Amino acid sequence: MKLYKILSTAALGLSLGLTFASCADDNGSNPVLHMPDSFTLNTPALAGNAYDLKNTTDSITFTWSQPDYGGMPLVTNYKLQYVVSKDGSEVVTDADGKLKFADNAEVKEYDEGKTKCEYKLAPADVDLLLLRELGVKRADAVPSSVNVYYRLSAQTTSTSKVYSNIVKVTYLPYYQRMEIAEPVTWYLLGSCFGDGSWGDALITATMPLYLTGDSYDEDTGYGTVSWTGYLPAGSTFKLRGSLTDNWFTQIGQGAKFGSFTINDRGSANISPIENGIYNLTIDTKAVANGDANGISITKIDDVPAYGQLYLNGSFNNWGDGIALTPVNTMVGANNHDWYTRIHLPAATELKFQANNWGMEIGSKYAETPSCKSGYYGVGVKSGGGNISIKSEADYLVVVNDITGAFRFIKE
Repeated sequence: MKLYKILSTAALGLSLGLTFASCADDNGSNPVLHMPDSFTLNTPALAGNAYDLKNTTDSITFTWSQPDYGGMPLVTNYKLQYVVSKDGSEVVTDADGKLKFADNAEVKEYDEGKTKCEYKLAPADVDLLLLRELGVKRADAVPSSVNVYYRLSAQTTSTSKVYSNIVKVTYLPYYQRMEIAEPVTWYLLGSCFGDGSWGDALITATMPLYLTGDSYDEDTGYGTVSWTGYLPAGSTFKLRGSLTDNWFTQIGQGAKFGSFTINDRGSANISPIENGIYNLTIDTKAVANGDANGISITKIDDVPAYGQLYLNGSFNNWGDGIALTPVNTMVGANNHDWYTRIHLPAATELKFQANNWGMEIGSKYAETPSCKSGYYGVGVKSGGGNISIKSEADYLVVVNDITGAFRFIKE
């Protein structure tokens, strides 16, 4: 243990820049500065059992004794550090029988420092931290209990950092949704989609399927996506689960049209035998589990095509509509998907329309379904209320004139 002789209070202030504070066991009578090897972190009240985080209402409180700087009440900055035990190897016992962090332990600390000898943690915040540390994204993946090991670091303006003892606290975590998952989607590309280039440029070469289940699992992102439109006989296409994974996730044709293979880079292109309007639907959870039965394609009755679709709304005082651009230029007049890029102010109300409002697509929702990337839904054709877009942003707007499905994707 190092000792430093202090000549006077004035010298202390000038040469070392040390300041004074107080904790329960302070003793300011000794003018010799000791550099302590450690200090005592007290075990929280319930640490001998377990904190049931869902049913714990009081804060989890850590208290400690100030490091012994020779009895001097120095202002000390404390940081609470922790290690979440994942495999039990993070904490070991040293030769003196004391706990210490193993070399492989991932030691983290809270950003907020304290100058008083108390640190309080809200149970809900502890629970969220555990879910993040353990990568829990589903309720059925929450462990029954988790051990967390804590210690404190202490440092003054003119002394090196010193660490407290380690204490173990056991928690019983519960599931909380940390954030809403983005919906899992798939992308169409091929000779009959976009410009037919098979490229990955969003909307001009490939288009996202629509979320047509009105909702999806906000914990996992899984749900139902679909597309309805015209496919020429002999055209070829595939689906990609990501535009950035070098075709690792894809859907191709199986033994014949109407059957599918998942993530087989050697699979054939999907190719319809007859011209017509088809509905393609994907259960994204089933596909993620490798179940090709979650994919279906069905030929349906022919529907009228529109020469032009427009977007009208409060953003331009319901004036002349903005002409939308056909997505699938390779099928000519048989296109049924339209898009535009537009900046929309907050609280925009709008509709899609064609034939001078002879056909319109409105809303069936009190509040338009949304996710982090924007808004989605299935509109009401020839009726419904206005589609409400709450957030101001630049949007890629895509709509299908057969089903009324739409997406407003933030850019």
